[in-house]
Amino acid sequence: TQRELDAESVDKVNPAKFDKANDMAELTHLNEASVVHNLKMRYQSDLIYTYSGLFLVTVNPYCPLPIYTNEYINMYKGRSREDTKPHIFAMADEAFRNLVEEGRNQSILVTGESGAGKTENTKKVIQYLAAVAPSESSVRNKS
Repeated sequence: TQRELDAESVDKVNPAKFDKANDMAELTHLNEASVVHNLKMRYQSDLIYTYSGLFLVTVNPYCPLPIYTNEYINMYKGRSREDTKPHIFAMADEAFRNLVEEGRNQSILVTGESGAGKTENTKKVIQYLAAVAPSESSVRNKS
């Protein structure tokens, strides 16, 4: 069935070059339909993390993914967000580097509906910080 609609009742679509955009702030047309479309395309490719400007959006895969290994920790350690793909480790690294380099307290706010994966993502932040923070013995050996 076909229907004719007014132009005002239809959201604009982004060009195909924006499919699976790492950062939704870069979309030409930012509307609910384009955000949902981008998140769906990324999710279907096991890309569960997506930036939205300064924020990180996560779509819970409800299954384990092999993206939290030491190899991934090393990929994000000391690297800027612009040089890596969206990931909870990128956010944790940015907070850690700001703490160490600027000596200022940092926080990571994890929000979402029940079952959205808040607890799991918080565990991943702790996993990352525990892996990159120098141990007490290594700090003692440097002094």
